[in-house]
Amino acid sequence: MNKICIITAARSEYGLLKWVIDGVHKDPDLELQLVATGAHLSEEHGKTVRFIEDDGYPIAARVDMHLSSDNRKDIVRSMGYCSLGMADVLSDLEPDIVVVLGDRYELLPIVSAALVLGIPVAHISGGDITEGAIDNEVRNAVSMMSTLHFPGVESSAENLRRMLGKEARIYTAGEPGLESFLRFDLMSRDELAESIGLDVARPWCLVTLHSETKLSLEENLDMARSLFSVMQETQDVQYVISKANADYGGTQINEFWDEAVKLDKEKYHLFISLGQRRYLSFMQQAAGVIGNSSSGIVEAPFLGIPVVNIGDRQKGRHLCKNVIQCDRSKNGVHSAIEKMLRQPKIVDTYYGDGHTASRIIQHIKKYLNEK
Repeated sequence: MNKICIITAARSEYGLLKWVIDGVHKDPDLELQLVATGAHLSEEHGKTVRFIEDDGYPIAARVDMHLSSDNRKDIVRSMGYCSLGMADVLSDLEPDIVVVLGDRYELLPIVSAALVLGIPVAHISGGDITEGAIDNEVRNAVSMMSTLHFPGVESSAENLRRMLGKEARIYTAGEPGLESFLRFDLMSRDELAESIGLDVARPWCLVTLHSETKLSLEENLDMARSLFSVMQETQDVQYVISKANADYGGTQINEFWDEAVKLDKEKYHLFISLGQRRYLSFMQQAAGVIGNSSSGIVEAPFLGIPVVNIGDRQKGRHLCKNVIQCDRSKNGVHSAIEKMLRQPKIVDTYYGDGHTASRIIQHIKKYLNEK
């Protein structure tokens, strides 16, 4: 039986990996080795390992990175702890392949450990371009160290072929997060209103603002202040805010939100994490999605929900027809949100059809059987 080690370090990444995890777990020919690290084990970031536990997937190992995002030095130190932990865990588990997704900095110690230990890596969502964060460099480094590649779209596959050569094992699979819209029993508007404490009759907006990791702390805070200033001026809208992730500058944005939402607890509802099902349910019911999360770029178009994408964090990604791009200034954000609240739904399936996990698992099994 082939051992598939899937490693997850953050709430958003776990949501994208969920149906690959589920498929491996249910496949009689495969053994799931699920490893949790990063923000999953951090109280500050909601200790989101509980969502994995609630889903019932067995966790083979936990690697504490002693995570901190207050400054760049602490992030580098946490990567060192991750490397130490992965050396032990991967040596003990002896997987046949390691599966990772995306572009977060935690992947560098994870994938480099697998490389040195001679364990092949399958990388999901490589080949994308996001110029506004160090994610771009991380993603490309992970691709260089990986054996199997599952980009979401054909343009990303072409980027990988230029980087790795046409003989590389590259299989366009679609973005995995879309599968949740087909497989989850999403919550109704009434259920969400009761769960969060919202007025079912008012328009709702979903806000997720991450830091741009190439900017200073003050520039990131200015972006948050500009957004909140516009939110204060909008009438009759209720906002559900999901906190920033564990990037450099994320802590400062979250501290800003902690104070800002106190001004109107009926209008603003702040969460460390909504949980994947509730997050996607809210996206489906929202009048718009605001911020700079990849979920606004990749998942929201599948539903046609209007999106305001602020700044350069996602610069380089394909923007679907429902996405309104703006700069970080108050005037830019104000104009974009006004337009978003008037815009109808525009469905765009550029990022896939929602049937990604089975394709990925099929190619992994074929590779391991041939190997």
